[in-house]
Amino acid sequence: MRAADSVSNNLTEADEAVSGADFLHKIKLALREGRESRVCLEKLRLARLDNFDATSDLEREAGELSAIFATIARKVADRLEREKQAKIR
Repeated sequence: MRAADSVSNNLTEADEAVSGADFLHKIKLALREGRESRVCLEKLRLARLDNFDATSDLEREAGELSAIFATIARKVADRLEREKQAKIR
């Protein structure tokens, strides 16, 4: 569950990014940690550990956040590529 805290730390770092490439790198780290959090929650649910029924909402939320981060990363990567191509022309 350490990954859950890492998501917010990486988002904070992304907000402080010094460039688009730096932001992209840090948002991808948040995405990776969000996915890891979802997998950890899924394992807790499947193992039926204490309070396993409480993990479903958190698991869904981690998936939703990961989808948001993935969209942000894709759009930023696309924008950076367009900017790169514009400089070449």
